[in-house]
Amino acid sequence: MSQDPFEKFRELLKGHYSFPCTYTHKFIGKNSSIFKTSVEEFEKKFIGLTCTGERTSASAAHISLTYEYLAASAEEIIQLAVETHKINDLIYIL
Repeated sequence: MSQDPFEKFRELLKGHYSFPCTYTHKFIGKNSSIFKTSVEEFEKKFIGLTCTGERTSASAAHISLTYEYLAASAEEIIQLAVETHKINDLIYIL
């Protein structure tokens, strides 16, 4: 029997949020055209995903992005995380 890799995350979400809710999602990637193109594709997958912040690192090597997403359930937030992991040149999800 395989264990759900998102079980703990799902329980944390259900314990801290009342759905529907506005979820803040942040991640960092390389300041590259590959990353920017991949982020554009990512954004198309989620209706209601709104970019609320973008910062370039002091060295301009990285970009941090902040989004707000109106999530109907913990499953929608997990799907957001799964799709974020697919972004090319992604460095870290906060």
